[in-house]
Amino acid sequence: MNTLPDPFQPTKVFESYWRFAAERQRVFEKRLAGDPQPWTNDPILNAHKFTNVFRAADRVSQFLIRNVFYEPSASTDAEEVVFRILLFKLFNSISAWECLRNLFGIPTWKQFDATVYAQALTEAKNQGVKIWNVAYVQNQNYATHLPTKHERYLALVKYMMSTNVTGKLQATRTYADAFRVLQSYPLHSQSFVPMQHLTDLNYSEVINFSENDFIVAGPGALDGIRKCFGVYPTQAQAALVIQECVDNQKAFFEHFKLEPVTLFGRRLHAIDCQNLFCETDKYARVAHPEFTLPGGRSKIKQALSPRGPLLKPLFPPKWGI
Repeated sequence: MNTLPDPFQPTKVFESYWRFAAERQRVFEKRLAGDPQPWTNDPILNAHKFTNVFRAADRVSQFLIRNVFYEPSASTDAEEVVFRILLFKLFNSISAWECLRNLFGIPTWKQFDATVYAQALTEAKNQGVKIWNVAYVQNQNYATHLPTKHERYLALVKYMMSTNVTGKLQATRTYADAFRVLQSYPLHSQSFVPMQHLTDLNYSEVINFSENDFIVAGPGALDGIRKCFGVYPTQAQAALVIQECVDNQKAFFEHFKLEPVTLFGRRLHAIDCQNLFCETDKYARVAHPEFTLPGGRSKIKQALSPRGPLLKPLFPPKWGI
């Protein structure tokens, strides 16, 4: 990896990064084929929940692509698409979306009423509906005069849409510029949240950039890179590491005598390699506990609990897969 600073020398965790990618993708492919458990001989993968190798194949991403972006009866108007994406992503919860859809039909910016939506979500939450997804934590530093987090998020959606976030995104010339549009808004000032939301917006037809043009690593990915190279990276260094993995993935797989993985022919992109570093951080807690820092997390929280057979996946049509 001669494009990286001198301190970045691979540890044995870096080999596990590629072995995890190969085995986790095999699990996905076996599940998709309808094979019964066990799908792997890896005891860690058998016991614990990990995201898919390709981000777009994950359960929530698949719901988003199928039911939020490309729902046949939903408006294809760019503003409406952006509204639906932001509304879904701020909660990142299938059950919250289904609650709103059951009450109001497909949510639309044209008919959006933050007060009415907030009341609906309050009632759902009181009835035990999980209106949040714990996949990643988002701050609630907007409209703090409102008493609940979901009211603040709905107010943020309204503010973003009212200040022409759609037009700003469509006017950008680069993926990085589109990221900065999102980052300029309250709550999105963190690096990780706007990167995730931007990735989802880029699955739609509203914007169309290569996922390899720009990447920001989340906290888990930064921890994974540290375990893989023994150095805690800056964001610039993390981007170099991730891009190196993207550019040379075939060589790395072959170096470790592994078959390169693809998503029906689509290679790993930067967001996938970023996510893999996050999952490797989790995997290494059990596989390589000696790389855990004092005070760092040493266990994997979520146990594997498959939710039935996988649907035939749907991916953005512009990908051609």
